[in-house]
Amino acid sequence: MKKRLAAASLITLTLLVSACGGNNNSTSDNTSSNASNSSGNASNSGSTSSNTSSNQSAATNTSDAAKPDPFGKFDQPVVLNIAKAINTKSITFPNGDSVDNNEFYRWIEKKLNVQVKNAWQVETADAYDQKMGVSIASRDLPDAFIVNEQQLKQLVQADLIEDLTQAYKDNASDLIKGYYDSYDDRVLGRATFDGKLMALPNTNIGQQYNIMWIRQDWLDKYGLKAPTTVDELINVAKTFIDNDADGHGKHDTLGISGVPSLAGWNNFAGFDPIMGAYHATFDQWVKDADGNVVYSSTLPEMKAALGKLHEMYDQGIIDKQFAIRKDPAEVVANNQVGIAFGPWWIPYWPLEDSVKNDPKAEWKPYIAPLDGEGKFYTGDQDPTNQFLVVRKGYEHPDAVVRVLNEEYQGIRKIDPEAAQLYADHPEVLQHWELWPYTLQVGPETTVYDTHAQAQAAVDAKDDSKLDVELKGWYKDYFTNQANPKKDVAVWANASARFEGAALMNDNKVVLSHNLYFGKTKSMQTKWSILQKLEDETFLKIIMGEQPLDSFDKFVDQWNSLGGKQITKEVTDEINSK
Repeated sequence: MKKRLAAASLITLTLLVSACGGNNNSTSDNTSSNASNSSGNASNSGSTSSNTSSNQSAATNTSDAAKPDPFGKFDQPVVLNIAKAINTKSITFPNGDSVDNNEFYRWIEKKLNVQVKNAWQVETADAYDQKMGVSIASRDLPDAFIVNEQQLKQLVQADLIEDLTQAYKDNASDLIKGYYDSYDDRVLGRATFDGKLMALPNTNIGQQYNIMWIRQDWLDKYGLKAPTTVDELINVAKTFIDNDADGHGKHDTLGISGVPSLAGWNNFAGFDPIMGAYHATFDQWVKDADGNVVYSSTLPEMKAALGKLHEMYDQGIIDKQFAIRKDPAEVVANNQVGIAFGPWWIPYWPLEDSVKNDPKAEWKPYIAPLDGEGKFYTGDQDPTNQFLVVRKGYEHPDAVVRVLNEEYQGIRKIDPEAAQLYADHPEVLQHWELWPYTLQVGPETTVYDTHAQAQAAVDAKDDSKLDVELKGWYKDYFTNQANPKKDVAVWANASARFEGAALMNDNKVVLSHNLYFGKTKSMQTKWSILQKLEDETFLKIIMGEQPLDSFDKFVDQWNSLGGKQITKEVTDEINSK
């Protein structure tokens, strides 16, 4: 498990570096990238200031008489006090700079005449949450600050934050608007109440759903084609098992690895692709055929999926020990399994370990298994979980928006001058959270978009238009082509970026969008009980400890133990939007 967490951190860092490396030669929205949910949660920092500070200046927009300029400089200084959660122990500042006084803040002042100041700064996300909770309770609020969704609702109900509708419309740059538009209304809609935009949300990187990775060398060995349906998947797995595909000389070849949690976004070894073949999704709020909001795990499609998973488990296609293995990656690393479900990035982990232990291993990704109509049905992730809000009464919400504009001109390296900040100190430059807002914003299709940039360069054999990060992918691609798997880390990067990520724009993929990611009143006391009931029932059905028809009893219990009331509350919240 420690290795898995370390690998997940590595992937988060890789995505974050990609996100912060835009194309110096382009201002196109789709050249930018966004970091993973896991890094956003790790930083969980925001911007705050005391409500006594906003009266320190009375700035005037230089274009009041005309359409506001998203990058317009204010005539008079505007003071914007914020707060941060940032681990300063990991940063060595040059030239006497600090988290309160650095090139990023000075750049914002130079470009916008906005003086960003830290009202307070803490070292951890937990400390930030605690201090922010006290600030909200006491109504001693900063000028602009980042909150979670529950706090956002609390602030809206108490009328403690500004309506940002007009400020966003007039001042948000095309780049920022393009990022949000890529999610349709699933991000800004979460920050909109009674038709008013009350916050600027973060965006969580998309395209992290599980796909099928399979040992191509094993397929070739037995003259098989990559399976496209669940039944074909079963037949291939059975061939691997019956013929001792791993070549260990004993009956230890497994069909498909699994994980006790069964499914979930960004969940290696989850059974999501198999469930998706029956149009079943895990832990989502969706609409049924009659247009009613329902919990996906209670639908007949889930019963059908569980029935198939039990059949596969009973036949030995699914690892019999999956529910008790501490680490589902162990059997992959040991090359006991030739089929694994995971996101585009699993060449970094655990497939890299498989290749280290068996250089002949040829793992290839496929969008499979498909449903009866040839589609790959899967759920989506929470597209946002942090919200930048502005204290009620702060005079310059337009300044708050413009600071975000300028910040991303620098983070994405679109402004060549901003891209040079701390150019001689890359150890500082990597700390993108030193910019005023630790609010990650980018297009939903980041994974494929960045792949497409790198692939175009590979096709042209010209990396001159790539940023530093993508130049690394380009180099690894050709290095691996020349000496396949000689450097396993190089293989992993090339495989993930040029094979796994390449499938993220496949037209067979059908995303089921979750309609609700919040927490209703009843959820706060009953949801953990319902989740435990669901987890235990589903696991027992798959393992044959309960009959498939016990699913119907589960649905009845789920409703009686609070699910029915929660469904009503979720429906009411969705309808209120």
